[in-house]
Amino acid sequence: MNFPDLTRGLCREVGVELFFPDSSGDADIYSFARKICSGCVVRQECLEWAIRHEDHGMWGGTTPTERKKLRRQRKIILQEIYVREYV
Repeated sequence: MNFPDLTRGLCREVGVELFFPDSSGDADIYSFARKICSGCVVRQECLEWAIRHEDHGMWGGTTPTERKKLRRQRKIILQEIYVREYV
């Protein structure tokens, strides 16, 4: 498992807090985050990682619910990642 290189991600320019709202139903925040993701050069790489490993936040322009649907369609099982694996 290799965390993708997201150093060129637009999320880094605006702060990742925007991509993890307190309320999962906050459509306004997700809408704004999605717009940022739509122009990002690493969007696809970010999305592919998130489909397999992320259950929270906006990744690759998708919400947790949207990624869950993609996992079902692709028959992918979410692989939990522990914090120590990120560092």
